[in-house]
Amino acid sequence: MNYLWRATKVFVCVLPVLVLCDGRSVDAAGDASKGKPVYEKHCMVCHGPQGKGDGPTGMLITPPAADFTSEASKKKSEAELRGAIENGRPGTAMGPWKGPLAPAELGDVLGYVMTLRK
Repeated sequence: MNYLWRATKVFVCVLPVLVLCDGRSVDAAGDASKGKPVYEKHCMVCHGPQGKGDGPTGMLITPPAADFTSEASKKKSEAELRGAIENGRPGTAMGPWKGPLAPAELGDVLGYVMTLRK
């Protein structure tokens, strides 16, 4: 009986989360087509048009801007990339974009960055 009660509590707690998330991960990237103009406006100067870290400013900063096409970058999870976009990267020129960009823009630019990794 105790097991049945625990299982019911877990089900009642998890079901609303599944319904609210609509089957998507909480860290799921947004719309890449909407993220491309955001990337071009705010990110391309450092990360370059193809995300290789070869933008005009990206090659002048130390450490250089991240290359999204590199094997090291491809190993990073979507959540890690979202964290870097939202909170910046200490010790680098990458500042936080949480605040300057709306939550939807953060997801959309993440979606676009994910396309550059391929």
